[in-house]
Amino acid sequence: MTAAPFAGRTGTALVLSVLCLAVFVQAFSSLRGKSMTYDEIAYIPAGYSYVKTGDYRLNKEQPPLMKLLAGAALLPLAPELPTDHSSWADAAAGVGNTQWLFGEEFLVHANANGEELVHAARLPVVFVMMLLVVGAYLFARDLYGRPAGFLAATLCTFSPNLLAHGRLATTDLGLACFVLLTVYAYHRFARAPSPINLILAGVVLGLALLTKFSAVLLIPLLGLWAVALPLLEGGMVMPQGRWAAVAQRPRWGPVAWSVLAAGGMVVIALLVVSFGYLTPGRPFVYFRDLGMVSVNVQPTYQAYFNGVFREGGVPYYFLATFLLKTPLAFLLLLGLRFGTGFREASESLAAKVLIFAPVALWFGVISWRAFQIGIRYVLPAYPLLFVFAAGIVAAPQFEKRWLRITCAACVGWFAMSSLSAHPHYLPYFNEIAGGADNGIEWLDDSNVDWGQDLILLRTFLEETELEGVRVTPMAEYDPSFYGLEAEIVPAQVSLSLLSRPNPPPGVYAVSAHLLNRVRMDPTATVDPLTDLTPLVVLGHTIYVFAFP
Repeated sequence: MTAAPFAGRTGTALVLSVLCLAVFVQAFSSLRGKSMTYDEIAYIPAGYSYVKTGDYRLNKEQPPLMKLLAGAALLPLAPELPTDHSSWADAAAGVGNTQWLFGEEFLVHANANGEELVHAARLPVVFVMMLLVVGAYLFARDLYGRPAGFLAATLCTFSPNLLAHGRLATTDLGLACFVLLTVYAYHRFARAPSPINLILAGVVLGLALLTKFSAVLLIPLLGLWAVALPLLEGGMVMPQGRWAAVAQRPRWGPVAWSVLAAGGMVVIALLVVSFGYLTPGRPFVYFRDLGMVSVNVQPTYQAYFNGVFREGGVPYYFLATFLLKTPLAFLLLLGLRFGTGFREASESLAAKVLIFAPVALWFGVISWRAFQIGIRYVLPAYPLLFVFAAGIVAAPQFEKRWLRITCAACVGWFAMSSLSAHPHYLPYFNEIAGGADNGIEWLDDSNVDWGQDLILLRTFLEETELEGVRVTPMAEYDPSFYGLEAEIVPAQVSLSLLSRPNPPPGVYAVSAHLLNRVRMDPTATVDPLTDLTPLVVLGHTIYVFAFP
């Protein structure tokens, strides 16, 4: 594999443009057919209220950056912000969880074009994913060369896991992007210490902190890199000029200088955070809101894995989820990378520390602390692993014909996995898991069903003209928002009917996530997912049953 045809800047720009266009086409063509997910009804109105009022009272559980982008995208549409609704005042007073009420008022009642608003709010995330593709190219290129850069960018472009969140107005894709850019920016500083590279690393770190609170893991990572890289060969280039005398002292001099530089990055990052919160020079509000990150999650929530519900979940949940929801082609490519290039002297230990320290920390801390409801919590690991896997093209063994053919086949298979999943990226499962049709048997919640297929249900009901349909969605808003002319039935009612023999006559359209929760009921005598035959399963997330 050679970069000769694309060696110049024009060729590189052309390839990256094609890949970014591929991201846009895949994301945009799917976002318009997917209904509002569980979190978006809170994030989108919150972001617009930030932009219009500068008041951050709504959705303090996550930092504002991605919500600000979503809100800014609504400005050309000039929607009405219902600040006269009681939920707005209640949010300021800290009365209950009012953001969902305000979100429904904003998108369902106050504005007649709510569906258009959701589409517009999602567009900035698509552009952030395009930025991620470019960042993956730059990082892999600097580490392993231009061909590796193209490979890393291609893997990001066709990743069903990244695409699943790269078209939703949520925080997960933004975090994955800015974690990657933070690691890359620190790598740039370590290779070429300069005031501008230090400032850039601090700014990117600040943007990462503003995407999602789990980005605070980057601060201890910065400390680890600051201590470890100067002690590794080629890990930290020592500066010239004013700091040279300190940095070049025996043994601990370079470490002290590196730690000082990392501290400067954190200071710059906190300054960026303070501007993001509209409190210049005062970032303390960030740490105040950090304590609210799990305020709306039930502490007794039963996590589901492989047919079993457990309060607190299982320690290997996120690793198992990664193995089940990552395309098998990439797992094979990653295995080849470990087998052929991981121990090569041509790759510095410093590069491995830069990539694998955040991957290991994310999996470790998230497995220890996060609620087990989705692969999205470890999404930042994907771009970093794509960059590492792309290094296989720089391994000496890559000159072997069998390896080049195998890698090319893996990349083609990987791309086909994404294209065949379109537009249903969220419930993607690999061949090990039995595909998307079998996903609900392994996992639930945002791994499968986040309330994203009400538009699909609307289309199905319009085409079939079924009457007397009872709908039980996974949504925090009235499904009539999407023009569903059906009876909305609470989950406890429909699930109690479907978990007993001989349900009453009628048509039931029920969320897969909620159907799965029937298995928690020890009195249920029927498992709707296995004992009942659906008329159709829409998007792998909505089961439609018809009983004469």
